[in-house]
Amino acid sequence: MDEPPANAAPQPEPAPQGIWARLREHKVMQWTLAYAAAAYTLLHGVQMLSEAQDWPHPIVRVFSLLLVIGAPVVMTLAWYHGARAQRHVSGSELTIITLLLMIGGATLWAIGRTHGEAARPGAQLAATERAAPAPSDKSIAVLPFADMSEARDQEYFADGMAEEVLDLLSRIPALKVIARTSSFQFKGKATDVRSVAQQLGVATVLEGSVRKAGKRLRITTQLIRAADGSHLWSESYDRQVDDVFQIQDEIAGAIVKRLQLSLLDPGARSVTPTSNPEAHALYLQARYLADRDTVEDLDKALPLYQQAIALDPNYAAAYARMANCYERRVANGLDTDGAGYANARSAAERAIALDPKLAEGYIALGVARLQYELNWSAAAGLIEKARALDPNNALMFELSGHLTQATGSLQDAIEDFRLGVEHDPLNMLLHRYLASMLYYAGEYREAEQVLRGVIEANPEFPAVHYELGRVLLTMGDGQGARAAFEAEPEPTWRQIGMPLAYHAVGRGADAQTALAALVANAAGSEFQVAEAYAIFGDADQAFHWLERARTQHDPGIMKVRRDPLLKSLERDPRYAPFLATLHLTPA
Repeated sequence: MDEPPANAAPQPEPAPQGIWARLREHKVMQWTLAYAAAAYTLLHGVQMLSEAQDWPHPIVRVFSLLLVIGAPVVMTLAWYHGARAQRHVSGSELTIITLLLMIGGATLWAIGRTHGEAARPGAQLAATERAAPAPSDKSIAVLPFADMSEARDQEYFADGMAEEVLDLLSRIPALKVIARTSSFQFKGKATDVRSVAQQLGVATVLEGSVRKAGKRLRITTQLIRAADGSHLWSESYDRQVDDVFQIQDEIAGAIVKRLQLSLLDPGARSVTPTSNPEAHALYLQARYLADRDTVEDLDKALPLYQQAIALDPNYAAAYARMANCYERRVANGLDTDGAGYANARSAAERAIALDPKLAEGYIALGVARLQYELNWSAAAGLIEKARALDPNNALMFELSGHLTQATGSLQDAIEDFRLGVEHDPLNMLLHRYLASMLYYAGEYREAEQVLRGVIEANPEFPAVHYELGRVLLTMGDGQGARAAFEAEPEPTWRQIGMPLAYHAVGRGADAQTALAALVANAAGSEFQVAEAYAIFGDADQAFHWLERARTQHDPGIMKVRRDPLLKSLERDPRYAPFLATLHLTPA
């Protein structure tokens, strides 16, 4: 019979064979392709509208995320509402749905991670320390002035003009002024003012040029609003070289007026720096060389400062900068027998006597009091005087951070270095010091993040890989610590790190060999030798080298109270008496 009996049960339709057949039957592929086409069209339209209407970028990002989230949802619904309207899923189908949801989630995670990586230091260094607010209207970066002289031989003079205008503006408490270290990073580069302002976190930028021919000067300046590139103010000055200080005052005064600021002290420049144009030219040349901070350039800068002072014995700024030059020579391994700091103290004290309103004199003397003498109270008083005179000075924040780390709260020290970074955002050294303070405070993850950002921005910057190695070592990542120490590009810091690197991975013989090499070249690294012995468990040698660090005036001794590498010494009966020799008490 061709027909079944009337009471026979309906026969189920044969199930499709294989998963791909079921995919075709449920039209998941068609649904997915249709959704992808629609999503692409919508996203493209939103991007076009965003560009046309200048929408904030987060709107496009949120819309993109919603489209990504929608993809696994559409696929899931397709299983339930296919051509046969089937309401249940098989085990294979459930597996595929789960995989689709996992892929969607992984995509979201990857997008979020990529966005997070883009905000890391290097891409935007300040973002790792804390989210940067919109820049205040009362904020400015002074870019290096261009040398427009016919022979292009007045670069030092153009730089000096920009720096001295910057120095004048930095004394205004109501104005945030970016330090020279950061603003001069754009020297000689064809950069967009908006991009510069965004990287430095300011609302206004001052540009200028200098043309010098004999005794004649032409200086052109313009103050630019970063938000739209409009000119707030511009001016040209045609004067004699003898009028250079008056021009600087006029430029600073015009900016103050345009930004509607008030000078708490109408005499921002306390005294005329010098009445001798030749002395001023020598001073500018010396400052230009000293800012390069190499042994060779410091050697050239010092006699130029001395010549400027010989021409004008009352040149306070030359004395202050010469004091800083002496201290930088010590930092570069010269005059380490105490003569360098003695000369720095003498020059700084003379600068203060000549001009009590010159912040640089107090800062230079504060460095000597802190790093050489370990005279905490004297250093604190000098820092406060400098802070009152020049509240934007990044070196003042750096000095305050070191003092606070040694004698006060680590959180306050971290805040000092954060402020230093805020005023000098492209200064890698300040970022390194901030990471070091975070390390001492136990904020290891943030310290690691800051250090990796510096490495991303400048892989060759000294001691950053070493600092990262210390952080990873304390976090228990021995292999990571070893890799970081080995990657340190600066030979001295790499040698300091290698005993710790081998010890971290259990290579005892190599660790001892590396330590012996470090001890053989320990001049200037006495404190780091003490750290290595403490990690190796040799307390006697650790205290011996701490005492050598104290008597040899190794600046590292300032960090003795809170150093994680010296943790094993804190219960030793010799620890508190040693701190007493530094006029410190246990943390």
